[in-house]
Amino acid sequence: MGFLQNIFGKIQDDEWVKQAEFENWNDIVYTRKEMDMDDPVQRREYIGSCLQQMEEAARELDALELEYNDVTSHLRDIDEINSLPPEQRLEINELAQKIIDSQTQQDKFAKRKSKMSDEEFEHMERLESQAKEGAKKLSEAEDYQKKIRNDLKRLDNEHEAYLYREEELVNTIENSKKLIITIAVALGFVILFLLILQFVLELNVAYGYMISVLLAAIAVTLLYVNSTNSLVELKSVRKSISRLIMLQNQVKIRYVNNTNLIDYLCLKYRVSSSKELTSLYDRYLKEAKERAELEDATKNLDTIQKDLVFMLRHFRVKDPEIWLHQPEGLVNHNEEVEIRHSLNVQRQSLRKRMEYNRDVVAGNAKLEIEDMAKQYPKYTQEILDMVSRYEEKYPD
Repeated sequence: MGFLQNIFGKIQDDEWVKQAEFENWNDIVYTRKEMDMDDPVQRREYIGSCLQQMEEAARELDALELEYNDVTSHLRDIDEINSLPPEQRLEINELAQKIIDSQTQQDKFAKRKSKMSDEEFEHMERLESQAKEGAKKLSEAEDYQKKIRNDLKRLDNEHEAYLYREEELVNTIENSKKLIITIAVALGFVILFLLILQFVLELNVAYGYMISVLLAAIAVTLLYVNSTNSLVELKSVRKSISRLIMLQNQVKIRYVNNTNLIDYLCLKYRVSSSKELTSLYDRYLKEAKERAELEDATKNLDTIQKDLVFMLRHFRVKDPEIWLHQPEGLVNHNEEVEIRHSLNVQRQSLRKRMEYNRDVVAGNAKLEIEDMAKQYPKYTQEILDMVSRYEEKYPD
């Protein structure tokens, strides 16, 4: 606990030292203890130092006086405005309110959420006459693109089906040929077997010949008919495939051309779809309307500001332009009170600085010079000469 108290005490001591130093910095100390006033160089340097302080104080006082008079003039302007008859004050208030409304409108425009960049606005402004028609064309192209895709999918499905059928028919024809050969070979073996039975075993196989040939003939006939029908269908299928390929090519050409049209329109309007272009065009119309209103408001604001300045100047207000930056002070009493309070605080600060430069800086330097003239009468003329040159440079 004692350790903390020591630290806290040290902090307080440091703050006190800083405050003391700051107060000491405001004090101007004059001392001639270590100076040899009989030495002309030291004497003139010391007197010159005092005169330099007076010179610096004079320059500061000139600037402060200008600022002080300006602040005082603003306070007088407030009094002048408040002393106006009600009907004249009403005219001023109406103009001030119009300025506030116009500035509020400008602020809303600057903070709006649907704000377009200047680049977007200028781009749409160049294409304004084409944008609506362009959105329609792009929408139609997108719808047409969907239809073309559906047609291509349907043609692809048909093509796949015909290719599958073509493969089936080719297999059927090949299988029919193989079966006919197989039946012929089988019939040869059967006839050979029947011949053996007939000549070796001396059996009557006439009916065997008849049945074998009949069955083989029936089978071959059926297979031949099936193969012939498959060949006829295969030709039809291949013609359909050729026709589908031609249709596909035609649709693909339309698809490519339509795709290029969509890409071009999107590139031209810097969008990715017709919906985006429509939205951008609607935003542009809204933005154009708001910008036109803002431009009119800005023109009106300029006229209103000139009218307000003219009217205030007519009513003997010395600095009417300042009210263009604080019109709330004309229509809102609380704002006026704040402005008046701020000006009074500024004037008090200026007065304090003027008093410091006049009384502390210049006054003490003057007293120091007068005291030197009294203490060293033999150098009075020299001192007066130096003061005279100073007064010529900075006359009262």
